[in-house]
Amino acid sequence: MKALILITVITVVSFLFSCEDSDPNSFPKSYKYAGYDSSRNKIIEGYLCIDSIDSIDVKGRWRFSLVSNCENIGPQIGHGGFEGITNMLGTLSLNLNPAMIDNNVLLECSMSLPYRIDGQWSYVGFPGVINWGRFEGEQLR
Repeated sequence: MKALILITVITVVSFLFSCEDSDPNSFPKSYKYAGYDSSRNKIIEGYLCIDSIDSIDVKGRWRFSLVSNCENIGPQIGHGGFEGITNMLGTLSLNLNPAMIDNNVLLECSMSLPYRIDGQWSYVGFPGVINWGRFEGEQLR
């Protein structure tokens, strides 16, 4: 009986340590996301997952819900895949709607702080920027 308990404890501890992010450059990285309007009122909550960064190309998924009324925020409610680019400074430029020519939601953010992203979202159409706000994300560990 003691051997069974010991094996169970070792298995659980091994599993917990295997879930730890030992390599800070490993992917996927998931973030709890909060989006704000230009007056800093929270309007969106959800999750953003960076699946891969290959050279400068970034790919991932998002799932956002509206938590407060706000007009002209574009197609950033629901879920989808994003594409974007990064540079050596840790700045990301992401398009939440890469299959659209206009009606895009763009995220410009920094990954320079450990376990956090923050930046600005913009809803962009043919006339230009229609609406914008700030966002932040804390990495789930």
